[in-house]
Amino acid sequence: MSASRKPQFSSSFLESYTYELMSMSDEEILEGQDIDAVKQRAANRIAAANQDAGRKRLAAAKARLQKQDDPVAAQSSASLDEMKAYIRDAANDGQVTLAARQLSEMSEADTRRLYAQLKQLQDGQGGNK
Repeated sequence: MSASRKPQFSSSFLESYTYELMSMSDEEILEGQDIDAVKQRAANRIAAANQDAGRKRLAAAKARLQKQDDPVAAQSSASLDEMKAYIRDAANDGQVTLAARQLSEMSEADTRRLYAQLKQLQDGQGGNK
């Protein structure tokens, strides 16, 4: 078994190559290319990279928001009727104050959200419900 050997560049080679590039003028490096066209291509690449980064940040933010909303529905194995009964009991136990609500008129999402908030409040207070 013989491992393939790739030639190792010495640091002195890299230093001399870097020094040579640094000492060259822009015209020598560009070899007759239109400087304005090169600058425009670079600006376009930077703009495209910024747009791509913005899209990725937006997608990540949307995923975080989605992830925050999902646990409310996913963490609870209680049925909608059980959630409404819990909210009704919590409203009548005197430990929390709830605005007047008609549970029958609340959407499922609002019911789940209120249930999750009450559970979180109860867990924060060390309640025994």
